[in-house]
Amino acid sequence: MGADLILYGGPLFGADGADALAVRCGRIAAVGASPELLRLTGPETALISLRGRAVLPGFFDAHTHFIRVGLEHTFYVGLGAARSLGEALDRLRETARARPGGWIVGRGWDESRWPEKRYLERADLDRAVPHQPCCAVRVDGHLVAANTLALAHCSYPNGEFVDRNRGHLREDAASDLIRAAQPDPEALAEAVSVASRHAASLGVTAVGDMAGPGDLAAYQVALRRGTLQTRVFLYLPADNLSAAKELQVSHGFGSPLLTIQGVKAFADGSIGARTAALNTPYRDGKGLGQLLTERAELARLGREASEAGLQLAVHAIGDRAIEEALAAAHAAGVGRLDRHRIEHLELPTPEQLDRVASLGLVASMQPNFLQWSGRGRMYEDRLGPEREARMDPHAWVSERGIPLAFGSDGMPMDPLYGIGLALDPPHPPQKLTLAAAIRAYTEGAAYAAFAEPDLGTLSPGKRADLVVLSRDPAQAPWGELAVDLTFLAGKPIYTRTGTG
Repeated sequence: MGADLILYGGPLFGADGADALAVRCGRIAAVGASPELLRLTGPETALISLRGRAVLPGFFDAHTHFIRVGLEHTFYVGLGAARSLGEALDRLRETARARPGGWIVGRGWDESRWPEKRYLERADLDRAVPHQPCCAVRVDGHLVAANTLALAHCSYPNGEFVDRNRGHLREDAASDLIRAAQPDPEALAEAVSVASRHAASLGVTAVGDMAGPGDLAAYQVALRRGTLQTRVFLYLPADNLSAAKELQVSHGFGSPLLTIQGVKAFADGSIGARTAALNTPYRDGKGLGQLLTERAELARLGREASEAGLQLAVHAIGDRAIEEALAAAHAAGVGRLDRHRIEHLELPTPEQLDRVASLGLVASMQPNFLQWSGRGRMYEDRLGPEREARMDPHAWVSERGIPLAFGSDGMPMDPLYGIGLALDPPHPPQKLTLAAAIRAYTEGAAYAAFAEPDLGTLSPGKRADLVVLSRDPAQAPWGELAVDLTFLAGKPIYTRTGTG
C-alpha cells in the first residue's frame, strides 16, 4: 500500500540524517532517506518537495486562551498596536460609532508602550464612549478599565479588586465583567473556527486551552460543524473539579480533537496589573500583590485532581505565589506521575526551582513574555533591575531537568515569535538553544498534556501533525523564517500564498 503523503528533500527536526517523511492514515509511517521513502509512492500519493525547507512537529501551544484569540479577530477592539492612550481611545470611539447600542470591548492595551505610561481610566472611557457600556482589557487580562455604564454591571464592591473612581477591576472582578460583556453562543462557536484557522497559519496544531465558563459548549458546536481543526486540550476552571469527579472524567476524556485534561487555579495575578504576589514590594512601593487562592485550598485541589486522574494547572507568577504552589504540592503529596503544572513560573528563586524538579512538576512558561524584559521595559519598571534579570529563567529550568512546555497565553499566539525571544533574550538565565526552544514548543508541550504517545516528535506511529518552515533554521536566522505549510493528521490545513 502506498503512502498518502510524502515530504522529501529537507531536514527533519530531531531525525538526524533523515530528509523524508511518509504519512499513511493520518500517522507518520516512516522517516528516512528520500530514495528509500519515495519507493512508497502509490497512484494516490501526494508528493511535496521540500527544497531544503525544514519539517517540524506541529507546534503545541501549551497555554493559551483559544476562544479569546478568535474573538480578537471577530469581536474585540484590538488595542495592542495602539501607540498611545489617545490612539487606544480613538479606536474605541470609532468602533462605538460603527456598532451603536451594544457592548464595546477593547483588548490588549499596554500602558508600558505608551508615552503617557499610565493605565486607562473610567473618565477616559466615558469621554470616548459615553452612551454604551465599554470596557478595555489590559494585555495580560488581569486588569480591566470600565466606563460608568459598564461599571453598572459590576457586582463586586469597592475594595481590593475594584476601584470605581478609576474604573479599575482586577482578577475575579475583571473576569466577571468580561463574562458580562461576552457575545452570544453563536459568536463563541465562530470564534473557535477563526482561532483554529489562525492557529494553522502559525503552524500550531495543538493547544492547551485555559478555558472559561461555557467554553466547552462552543467547542462542541465547532466540532460538530467540522470547523475545529486544532487539537484542544482543555483545562477547565477549578470550580468544575467536583463535577468532573462526579462524572468520573479523567485526563484525555473526549475525542482526538477535543479532550478534557484538568482544571486551572490562580495563586496570583500579573506583574503588569501589580497583582502578582511578591515577597518584596513592587519597585514603586505599591504593595506585594495578591494571593488569590490559599495554600490549603491549592493542596485540596491537587489531592482531588490526582485522585480523579486529572491535572491541576496553577497560575503562579511572583515568588510568593510560587512558594504557595510548591508548599501546596508538597502537602498534597503529588509526584511526577501526576504531571501537575505551574503556569508561567516567572519569578522563581533557584531554590524554588530545585523543589519544582523534586516534586516532578511541569513548568509551563511563555517565552513571548520576554517582550517586557530588558532595560527600560515594563518588568524593570515594576520590579527593578535585579529581579527583572531573573524573570522567566528558561535556562535555569532546563538545566535542572524540569519538564518545560512553551505556550503563548495569546500574547501573541505565535511560536516563531516566542522561540525567537528565547534564542536572544536580554539575560543569560532566559536563553535556550535552538533545539531546546523547539522541543519546549513541541515535545515538551505534548508531555505536559500526557500527549507524547501521539504528538511532539517526528516518529513513526505518531499523528502526522506537521509544520514546514520556509527555510532550515539551522542555516537561516530564526527571524527570517515563516510557516509555509501546516498539516493535521497528514491533511493540509494551511498553505502560505505562493508556496507548496
